[in-house]
Amino acid sequence: MTNTTQLAPPGAGLPTLERWFSRSLLLALRRFLSKDALTRWLLRETETLLALAASLPEPLASQPVVIPRVTGLEDSSRGWSANMVVHHLVIVDSGIRQLAEALASDSVFERELRIAEVKPDAAAGGEQHAMLRTAVDDYTRLIDSLGDLRSTRCHAHPWFGQLDLRGWHALAAMHSMAHRRQMQHIVARQKHRN
Repeated sequence: MTNTTQLAPPGAGLPTLERWFSRSLLLALRRFLSKDALTRWLLRETETLLALAASLPEPLASQPVVIPRVTGLEDSSRGWSANMVVHHLVIVDSGIRQLAEALASDSVFERELRIAEVKPDAAAGGEQHAMLRTAVDDYTRLIDSLGDLRSTRCHAHPWFGQLDLRGWHALAAMHSMAHRRQMQHIVARQKHRN
């Protein structure tokens, strides 16, 4: 990255008002959208994001670029490549699947979640695309098998607090939407530069 823009450190979080709004939106989505509607939304966002990433030739897809901050994403995420975005979603969606398994079986999920620990590898390449499809397919198959997703146990998200299984499913869809918007900015910036 040739840009010398100084970004906030990973884990710095969202501005207070945006964090409050995002949590309110998440809780509304959890309450008013069905499990199947959330799954369809997640799948649409994932396919759109992957199509956008695939529209870049590999050298550009692996090149970090600084974009304006996207609502719902912290400042440190502004300097990623398209492949880094995909890698981040592989990490997060795989993690939410593990969390969903624990909550669905009424087990305690032992790991504390930290935003800084789910940042992507700068060397992420095009292999991440197939990995994301696999991660989302595995996750949605699990979700499809779990009834209405009303769990008695919850697990804390660093920004949004305690979420039950249905809340985590809503977050998976909302999170993918934010990163699809990020991918749109990355692709537009790369195509404009070249």
